[in-house]
Amino acid sequence: MNVYRFELRRTWKNAAVWTAALLALLAALTLWAYPVFIDGRAAVEKILAGFPPEFAAAFGFSLDDVFSYAGFYAFGFLYYFLFGAIMAAVAGLDIFSRENRNKCQDFLLTKPRGRGGLFCSKLLAALTLLTASNLLFILESIALYRNAGQDPAALGKAVLAASALFFTQIVMLAVSVFIAVFSKRIRSVSGTATTIGFAGFLLSALHSILEKDALRYITPFKYFDVTLAFSEGRFETPYVLTAAAVTLMLLALAFIRYCRADVAAA
Repeated sequence: MNVYRFELRRTWKNAAVWTAALLALLAALTLWAYPVFIDGRAAVEKILAGFPPEFAAAFGFSLDDVFSYAGFYAFGFLYYFLFGAIMAAVAGLDIFSRENRNKCQDFLLTKPRGRGGLFCSKLLAALTLLTASNLLFILESIALYRNAGQDPAALGKAVLAASALFFTQIVMLAVSVFIAVFSKRIRSVSGTATTIGFAGFLLSALHSILEKDALRYITPFKYFDVTLAFSEGRFETPYVLTAAAVTLMLLALAFIRYCRADVAAA
């Protein structure tokens, strides 16, 4: 049994739908919403000035940056992160809870494959889907960047900024794999994935409102600063290391649990 190919066949269509939604959102914000913002700058500033600062911060608006291409691109990332987090969570929950949901885990584990090998094959399938999706996202970001007439010399920074989605999805994948392995049963993959995605969104909004540095360490959407990547071509090392530590810890715990857990009774 080739678990890797099996999981890809079962999940690629769902991943394709989420990828299409991400690409459509990126195109809509960049090609339609951004020109509207620029053309109606005075009206937009007047509208935003009427909102409480906390409201604007929660939804990613910054009058100092949102009218530049880089600033507007970074503003959109709050929503790309939301879509991407749900997509990653769906992949992780679906792939790692399928046998438990269908009550056929005992059948899978009787096959001549070690549990560690099964875990790695499933994880590789999820990573393959996310990698393919993000390659398309980065390619579209490059095309839109060039279409907007931005500085070609800064293209590398734009690519790094676009890669923030992939790195954030890896963290959210680890969260979902951990939940899938440790939960007795996932009743609804889509419902649980949506909860995970909106939890990340709310943490991001809360950090933007309170501006507490300590809170950022538990806010996956804030680990990779798109604005900083666009302006300086880098991410902040403490938060990159936090993302790596969280990801590795959750995956290691999930791997140990997956290899040692008793098979659930039907």
